[in-house]
Amino acid sequence: MPEKDPTHWLYRLTSDEWLRAGAYELFQSRRAFSQKSQREGVVYARRAAGMSVNALLWHQPDDSYGRSYMDHLVQLGKDSSVPELIRLSAEALIAMPIKDTLVTIGKQGDPSRAEPAANIYEWAKKQVAHQLRSA
Repeated sequence: MPEKDPTHWLYRLTSDEWLRAGAYELFQSRRAFSQKSQREGVVYARRAAGMSVNALLWHQPDDSYGRSYMDHLVQLGKDSSVPELIRLSAEALIAMPIKDTLVTIGKQGDPSRAEPAANIYEWAKKQVAHQLRSA
């Protein structure tokens, strides 16, 4: 298992810390979507998913996933070894517009717009747990 290294882009946090950071970003995404803040919601959702992938990469480095959260999502959307729901969730996050063109009526927005990120987070969390059991 790798050691924590504050100078390395991936190992600056542990796998568990990446998951906790991803959970916080997911929370922020849902909050932003609830407040009808599309840009903020999308950014937090993409970051949540990307941080979740970092948690996996910590255990199984794969250069094809790149370093950025968007690189992670692009590769995740193409990776035939992951479940279809996860590929589709990655594609949905990539395609999600930063600026919402539709005006929604009411005071509350829709926090379920963060579900693609939640799908990736939950999947990554299970994969990390499996990695830890296998180690």
